[in-house]
Amino acid sequence: MGARRKQHKQNRRMEYRRWYRPLVLIVLVVAGWQLYERMPAEIMPIDNVKIEGTFEHLSRDDIQLQLKQVLTGDYFTADIEAVRTSLLSLPWVQDATIRRQWPSTLQIRIVERQAVAYWSDDSLLSDTGELFTPKQMTKEMQIPVISGPEGLHHKVWGFLVTLHTELSGLGLGVDRLELDERRSWSMLLSNGVELQLGRNDTQRRIQRFVKVFSMQNAPKLDDIKYIDLRYPNGFAMKSKTSQEKESGADLNNISGWIRHA
Repeated sequence: MGARRKQHKQNRRMEYRRWYRPLVLIVLVVAGWQLYERMPAEIMPIDNVKIEGTFEHLSRDDIQLQLKQVLTGDYFTADIEAVRTSLLSLPWVQDATIRRQWPSTLQIRIVERQAVAYWSDDSLLSDTGELFTPKQMTKEMQIPVISGPEGLHHKVWGFLVTLHTELSGLGLGVDRLELDERRSWSMLLSNGVELQLGRNDTQRRIQRFVKVFSMQNAPKLDDIKYIDLRYPNGFAMKSKTSQEKESGADLNNISGWIRHA
């Protein structure tokens, strides 16, 4: 008899446990949901946004406006990656890192793009080789203008770097470099002299130019308007005051012009 009662109690206890746990779980879920519904939208609002970086072309107002459009939620729920992606869409932003700083601050560090050249009339080339188009284009920066067929900006920039190295011995730089649709090169030097390099043997031609004008008895570059280096064994040049002259391998000095192969 006692054994039956004991078994009966055990069965009731097991039946109670079987219903008790799900019931507690349901109560907790309902209570949690009610608590969530009554909680404020932002438990820990972001009270401060620190923007760090050195800016020459970026506007802090543009950055703030971009943040207002995308920054939602609180300290814990703000979508940091969405904020970063939004900032990277600004033309002058090279990189952005965002960190939470306890208890209510977002720390944003922005790296501004460094432009090294104008590309055609509507874009800029960065020091990382990327083209970007600011909302407002000005030609106030003291950087060269390069142009060429679409997709060849890396090639044009690479040749510009080579030219600066070759011309450094003459104390010259390149203000404008163009690669046309026929893949022919032309340029404007920093002293205002125009050069035609053509399509082939461009580096050899520029080296010949540097060699000739490094000589003591070379014509003064300040007196020259235009030089055509496309000749196989020499070049033609036009002064600011005279007609075009030609030079050849077997000529030394004619009418005051030095002729070199």
